Amino acid sequence: MLRLVPPGLSWPLSLRRPNILRPDAAPPLFDQSALNYESLEDCCDPSSSSCSAMSLYSFNSERDTATFVHNANGRKFNKLNPLYKLPSDQPEFSRHDKQHELLKSALGGHLYPAPELVESVLSNIPNRRKAILDLGSGSGAWCIEMANKFEHADVVGVDLVANASRPTPSNCRFEFDDINLGLSHYYNQFDLVHSRAVVNGIDDFTRYVEDIVGCLRPGGVAILVEGDWRPYREDKVTPYPLAGLGGNEGSWWGRICFEAFELMKKRGSSIDGGDEVEKGLHHPLLRDNQTASYFVPLGPWAIGDTEDYTADLKKQGQLMAENAKEFTGALSHLFEDAGLQSEVVSSWLDNVNADLENDKIHQYVKYRYAWGIKKTSEVAE
Repeated sequence: MLRLVPPGLSWPLSLRRPNILRPDAAPPLFDQSALNYESLEDCCDPSSSSCSAMSLYSFNSERDTATFVHNANGRKFNKLNPLYKLPSDQPEFSRHDKQHELLKSALGGHLYPAPELVESVLSNIPNRRKAILDLGSGSGAWCIEMANKFEHADVVGVDLVANASRPTPSNCRFEFDDINLGLSHYYNQFDLVHSRAVVNGIDDFTRYVEDIVGCLRPGGVAILVEGDWRPYREDKVTPYPLAGLGGNEGSWWGRICFEAFELMKKRGSSIDGGDEVEKGLHHPLLRDNQTASYFVPLGPWAIGDTEDYTADLKKQGQLMAENAKEFTGALSHLFEDAGLQSEVVSSWLDNVNADLENDKIHQYVKYRYAWGIKKTSEVAE
């Protein structure tokens, strides 16, 4: 088993060689030939069609960080996937943690929707170890909590840059990978596949869903989670107008998200895959497809019908406001890389922060969930 340990130590890392992946895959942004690979004991000949396409690489954070990340505007960014323009550093992992906590609160303290279904699928069965895959693991918070909750399961987190700042349980490991290169080496291995907030780095959403379904064992569950860039009014139906486009009111959070959305689409991102998540996972090998939307207040202004619910809403709203400020700040590199003047970007960010500090502006952010169960037969019904 490959396991992540604290930074500064040498730890084994699962990393795929690009020359035995999809022939249409984009070339890596760095030369992996210089890396010191050691073959896994069970790795087959790379020329074989059944090869797992995995290699073991002994990674040292002090020695190798520059190979996997680069610095820009005072932040660190991944070198594996040119589509994903958000940072890959500790401030961004901290933002991921806030998003994780606010969504857990919105889900009533759960780590996933449909808790009865998920816990039934992950129930402990003698002589059969359960397995969980988290695609886009970010800070690693979801993986670590799942590993602690389901000690009889192995949890694998995959991301462009792994967070090496926190200890991990023995049943949890993290792997570097660009999931656009395909996931066939994971096929038929997992009882639960979880994917959260990754579409901005995905180049083909349809193929991505195909890979997720392929990773599931029969009877396994796929869960996808994506946010909606559009802010909503208090009725949770009407989108809030965008600022700076005319009219007397408008959301600067919505405006800056809209601008980022358009830039990401032009760069080839499947950022509109979030809208597909809201429609549900309509795949021929999935059954019992369900969807749900959760609305989180953007700021601690919402009031519930009980004191406890009000406390939950205020917690969610505060975390969402902090997340929004940090998220929009993290977009600076995307905007400046696209040629926008830094003064314009700074003005947008100032306007977002002013809106978030105005308790009279009431906006909701929507998170879309979709899940389904893989059929026990590989033949579509």
